[in-house]
This record gives sequence, C-alpha cells and structure tokens, in this order.
Amino acid sequence: MQPYTAKLVLQKESPLINYLREKKALKWVYRKKRNLLEAYADEKHLMIGKILHPEMFGNKGRVGFMELYISHVINRKMELAKGST
Repeated sequence: MQPYTAKLVLQKESPLINYLREKKALKWVYRKKRNLLEAYADEKHLMIGKILHPEMFGNKGRVGFMELYISHVINRKMELAKGST
C-alpha cells in the first residue's frame, strides 16, 4: 500500500488519528528502506488521545497499521450490532 493511501485510510478510519490531526500534533515519517509509515505525535496530545480512545491501544505501546485498522472495524461492527438489538 502506498504511503499516501495508508494516510488517507488511517485518517478516515481512526478517531485517534483524526484527533491528533485536528490538534496539529501529527507527523508522518515514511521509511523507504523498510517500507514503513510511522506516525508521531506530541506526548501531551497522545496521552489525551489515549484517554479519549483507549480501545485503540492494547497492552503494548506500538500499534501496527493492520492492528489499528482491524480493531477499529471490529469495534465499529460491534457498535452497530449493539444498536440494532
């Protein structure tokens, strides 16, 4: 996946990325050698984002793109299922 496409998907699917982007605390770094897109943010906004969106973080501090995307899709489907019952 191209870095530009990955950024768009993350911005569309992740409330945490949206929060960080709105606060202008997000910085993207693409490592060509490892084909890795990394997102960095100010510690202050990252901690607030972690409080606002705790479901985005597991027990480990680093979250991969696919883990983030899959957990968000699962959480969204669970919320939709709860709303329809």
